[in-house]
Amino acid sequence: MNLIIDLGNTQCKVALYEGETIIKSAVFTENYYEQIISNFPPTSYQNAILSSVINHNPEIEELVKKCEIGLVLTTSLKLPFHNKYNSPQTLGTDRLANAAALASSCKGENALCIDVGTCIKFDFVDQNNGYYGGSIAPGMRMRFQALNTFTDKLPLIQVQANKKSNDSSLVGGNTNQSIESGVVNGMQAEINGMISRYQSEYPNLKVILTGGDASFFENEVNKPIFADAFFTLHGLNAILNANAD
Repeated sequence: MNLIIDLGNTQCKVALYEGETIIKSAVFTENYYEQIISNFPPTSYQNAILSSVINHNPEIEELVKKCEIGLVLTTSLKLPFHNKYNSPQTLGTDRLANAAALASSCKGENALCIDVGTCIKFDFVDQNNGYYGGSIAPGMRMRFQALNTFTDKLPLIQVQANKKSNDSSLVGGNTNQSIESGVVNGMQAEINGMISRYQSEYPNLKVILTGGDASFFENEVNKPIFADAFFTLHGLNAILNANAD
């Protein structure tokens, strides 16, 4: 059994894998170490990998390193793709994991991962299994916060959790609606525009949508796409298995 831990900017995703199948998964928003120990006891897995983009509790790393194979993700590990990134030492572990998932699940295809979370990250692996990079832009909450922080009078608003991107009016009738339209419709146009540009350069492109806000935009993203909430975790599992071999 493999324990996969993905520490992001706003939450911790954890999954237990048997081979390439998720047996159990959870998302935590606080007390990460205690939650992992409580929900995934060390006796339930033999190998583990940690991916972190934050300054995490060192006890989590110690927990991972006690395993038969316990890895903390860096670019020095064996990766299931050819890393062509110009500055690999600056590459975020979440982007490494998404590239690994593309390489493992889209072999022989041009493939694009769109990770919509704290940031919007586009990562591209070509049909020859080469990873060249992509792009990073502010995510939805970051955009709302920026409008509030860098102006004197614009309020900080939040989109209701159960809304979808097509619920936001194009023409905002008040300030709150105008902010929501600018952020939500702007992101939707940005995502679709980027997909179109990739498709024009790489025909028959396979597109995977993931991340905490992926479901918000899923219905309005240019088709065909494949939505997978666990895509980053699949990539981490692939990296762990590659290094175990």
